[in-house]
Formats: sequence, structure tokens, C-alpha cells
Amino acid sequence: MLPVTAHATENLQLHEQQIKAGLLYNFLKYTDWPQGSVSDSSIAVCIFGNDPFEGYLQPMAGRIVNRRQITIRIIHTIENAGSCHLLFINADEKSSWPQLLESLKGKSVLTVSDFDGFADSGGMIEFGKKGDHINVNLNMEAVTAARLRVQDRLLRLVTVVHSGAN
Repeated sequence: MLPVTAHATENLQLHEQQIKAGLLYNFLKYTDWPQGSVSDSSIAVCIFGNDPFEGYLQPMAGRIVNRRQITIRIIHTIENAGSCHLLFINADEKSSWPQLLESLKGKSVLTVSDFDGFADSGGMIEFGKKGDHINVNLNMEAVTAARLRVQDRLLRLVTVVHSGAN
């Protein structure tokens, strides 16, 4: 019976990563960056650390969102994070978050992760789970500090939270 349970858990995990990948696309679609912070032709989605999406982000590469072509990059250094428009921080990289946050101050980078406390610690969008459902928390102060604007369509999909980290 154990192999069946492990297999079911694995399928649920893959399904969860697929849903999160789709949500990242919606975050791009319903976020407005300030003039000049996004090139006219492309928008960079970066993963800090190893790719937890197991390839589910790859279909997004080359797609067009808001008249810009999406590029996907995996980065491993804090110095490269400032050139991203959406930065997903792998939960395995939680210890790097304070340095990443400091390096991104004043930059219009939408930060997303799925480790507990991300939005409370100054991150913008945090994936969580309630039972079998994925929930999304959005830290409006962090979004505003980065001069980003989220559209009402996105606000209807998330729970707005506040942090004292900003």
C-alpha cells in the first residue's frame, strides 16, 4: 500500500507545481511595472535556486504577455536578481532571502515564494496550502514599495496581508 500512497502524493505534488506555474503567468498578466523598468520586447521570469516547477514553467517561455515575450532564467547569485521582473525564490533558498530583499530595494521586481512567512518578511506574493487548496497571500506594502501596481483581477485571487518588514 505504501507505493500507491507515495505515487498519489507524487501526483498531487506535480499537480500543485503545475497550478503554481499557471498562477505565475497570471501574476505577470495582472501586474503593471513602471515605465522603463520592462523592456519593450521581453519580460524576465527568474527562479532563484533550483527549479521546483519540474519543467512546468517551460511552456511559458516565448509566450506573449502584455505585448512582451516571456523569458525564463534560473539564477544562483543575488547580483543577477535585479535584472528579473518576476523572481521566484525556491524555498530551499530561504536563508538567502534577507540578502535578496536588501539587494532588491528600489527595484521593480515582483517577488514570489512558497516558504512560510515570505509575505510577512517583505516578500510580495506567497503561495501556501490550506488542505488540498493552494492559497495566495499578497503583501501590498512590498508591492507598492517596488513601484508595482497589481490589477483588481489579481486582487480578487489573493488574500492581502500586511508586514512590518517594510
